Amino acid sequence: MKRGKRVQVGSVAEQTASMFKTEKRALTIEEMRDAVEVVVATEVMEHTGAASRWYEAFYGRDYLDIYDFYLTPERTAQELAFIEHTLELKPGQRLLDLCSGHGRHAIPLARNGVRVAGIDQSLEYLKMAAKATKGEQLTLANLRGDMRYLPFSACFDAAMNIFSSFGYLEDEAEDAMVLRAVANLLKPGGRFLIDLISREWVLRNYVPNDWHEGPDGTLYLEHREFDFAESREHVSFLAIAPNGSRREVPGHHIRLYTLRELVRMLVATGLEFEEACGGFEGEPYTVDSRRMIVLARKPS
Repeated sequence: MKRGKRVQVGSVAEQTASMFKTEKRALTIEEMRDAVEVVVATEVMEHTGAASRWYEAFYGRDYLDIYDFYLTPERTAQELAFIEHTLELKPGQRLLDLCSGHGRHAIPLARNGVRVAGIDQSLEYLKMAAKATKGEQLTLANLRGDMRYLPFSACFDAAMNIFSSFGYLEDEAEDAMVLRAVANLLKPGGRFLIDLISREWVLRNYVPNDWHEGPDGTLYLEHREFDFAESREHVSFLAIAPNGSRREVPGHHIRLYTLRELVRMLVATGLEFEEACGGFEGEPYTVDSRRMIVLARKPS
């Protein structure tokens, strides 16, 4: 396949899936870069329709600017060390990065020799990841798709979902579809790491209104509301530019799970709970932990 060639939806997706199922056929770097243009699961459009969901509107430049202060290189390095240790990743192993974004974790892991497939619904982020690795000989496939519909079966050594990228969907049944898809794509004995903000921490440290300054001097006013009946946090933003202009920024609406709820869902979808940590230093999970990091495994 020549560099830059347009492909039919599904063709590269099928070839990429084959890459992770068998050693007989490996995509070229150019073919994997072209995969960024492919919608892996075209049936998603039929399920969701044309109406935009909040996660389709929020994840763009605004998200990166809002959380720039939090997603520092030091934090990313700490997360990567924990991920590699906990998932026992070795060069040549296959890893799925679910909601991979612009490749904050996928790219350095691929540079360390891990064969990574990153799945995200944002074409903008996937193109950023492809641009950041242009010219590098990495085994990294940036694929656009919905995390409920993953075209893989028992071909990954590990999978991960990092930085509160779960609980986005409309109800618990939809979230369970994600975990069931993860269980299906893992090899027997494969590990799954999921990193969420702790519901207990959110409630114990609840601040309805907050603000911080973005990298360009924009002020982001943040308003939070917690729906106890649905266990869902609703967050909205007002951006005030240095020139004084204002605009509303699409926020996020995330279902926050307790550890007990998540463990039950993992078990119900074919995974076994192994342990929970309260941070990326491996500290125990307690009521005061800000993060709830859970390791699960597909039964052998």
